[in-house]
Amino acid sequence: MVKLSQFLDPQCIKLGLEAKRKKDTIREMVDLLFQAGKMKDSQRVQEEIIQREKMGTTGIGGGIAMPHIMTDQIHQTIMAFGRKKEGVKFDSLDEQPASLIFLLVGPKQDARLHLKVLCGLSRFLHNPQFKKALLEAQENREIIRIFQDQEEKES
Repeated sequence: MVKLSQFLDPQCIKLGLEAKRKKDTIREMVDLLFQAGKMKDSQRVQEEIIQREKMGTTGIGGGIAMPHIMTDQIHQTIMAFGRKKEGVKFDSLDEQPASLIFLLVGPKQDARLHLKVLCGLSRFLHNPQFKKALLEAQENREIIRIFQDQEEKES
């Protein structure tokens, strides 16, 4: 089983996203990954994610968005987590704003891991207590602990 907590870095978590629009939110989250040294060309990754969104929204509903791409810009899977309690318009399937946003960037040559991470995230997010804990967390490291607790429950 893939441990989702291994993809989280406190530097790549932002509990008070500032952006109000989808594109700006993507930019803000890609910038977290860039500032943490996880990628070299943040502009290219942003453009790829925005292009991906044009094919179909990753706002899955229930206050959740999972923008994701596979790119040749990185060598290993990376993830950022952002939260905006009042939500961001993300063209979600239920037309509701997204409060919990997971940005996943995977290398093109590892589609299998990319899908495993997306599936794992989806499974965790079906748990109302898990979602509630993410919404109420006070600090970045607490987000990682919430993931670790969920992984422990499932193992």
